[in-house]
Amino acid sequence: MRTMLVATALAFTVAGCNQGASEVGNNSAAAADAPTEFQIEKVSLPGEGRGDYVFADPDARRLYVTHQAVVHILDLDSLKSVGTVTGLKKAHGVALAGGKGFASDGDGNSVIVFDPATGKTTKTIAGGKNPDSILFDQPSGMVFVFNGTSKDVSVIDPAKEAVVKTIPVGDKPEFSRSDGKGHVYFNMEDEHAIGVIDTKTLTIATKYVLPDCEGPAALGLDEANRRLFSSCGNGELKVVDADSGKVVAKLPVGEDPDGIAYDPAKKRVYVAARDGGWTIVDQQGADAYSVDQVLKIDAYAKTTAFDPKTGRVFSSTADLEWPKPTPGKKL
Repeated sequence: MRTMLVATALAFTVAGCNQGASEVGNNSAAAADAPTEFQIEKVSLPGEGRGDYVFADPDARRLYVTHQAVVHILDLDSLKSVGTVTGLKKAHGVALAGGKGFASDGDGNSVIVFDPATGKTTKTIAGGKNPDSILFDQPSGMVFVFNGTSKDVSVIDPAKEAVVKTIPVGDKPEFSRSDGKGHVYFNMEDEHAIGVIDTKTLTIATKYVLPDCEGPAALGLDEANRRLFSSCGNGELKVVDADSGKVVAKLPVGEDPDGIAYDPAKKRVYVAARDGGWTIVDQQGADAYSVDQVLKIDAYAKTTAFDPKTGRVFSSTADLEWPKPTPGKKL
């Protein structure tokens, strides 16, 4: 198999220009007669290598873009650089808590603590193997780090800057969401399920099995309607009742979806896939959804971050280039 070099990182912003779409029936895959128009902007970032999660801080107006061994800190409005987090081997995700930043370092098996404004690293916390998704849960006051290889969750007290508990999950955890009411949800890749953590007891409360869902990865949340949006590697979006685990709707999406953003004001779900297409889903009700369109975006723009102030959705990707052939060496 030929390998690819990643030459230039790019940050994307996507904004809907008008609603435009008419309502259609529940679970319909047909595009609306007047699909929403979108404006796409790109900003170049220095360095080589692909990134993973992007994270928006709407209050401090900052955007954190993970990119190989660094985290770029951008002004959320101008997208100009304001700082860089270094000292990582492979950056995955970012969370903020107690005035501090926390970045998961997948190859370093650690979490880097940094100044959210400048990127200056202040501490390294050893944790599980291959930390990936990371979030702050307001009710417990804890940072949760989801470790892919050790198949567990590291719970970090941001004040102590230390792991205070490790929760075994028995499966590779993927994207995670906190409902702000004492529950953290995360996708379980091999068990085809959503795990639910009780953040008061720091234990697994239950699991929601997702029928016919291969490798669930991305996870979104509609807090008002208590609905989870879980993506399946076989090109399907499951809409799940966050309290009962019942699948209330399903829709077709792109190949290997890896990022989901929900806009509560516009009642819109963005599902980002690795194949270069974002499925734009309109929400007519808690259990009623329709596909507005598939928006063409560069390949590997696969993760998302949402800014509720402006309604913009952010992603990152990279220019992919074939390496020059070397005589006698197979690619």
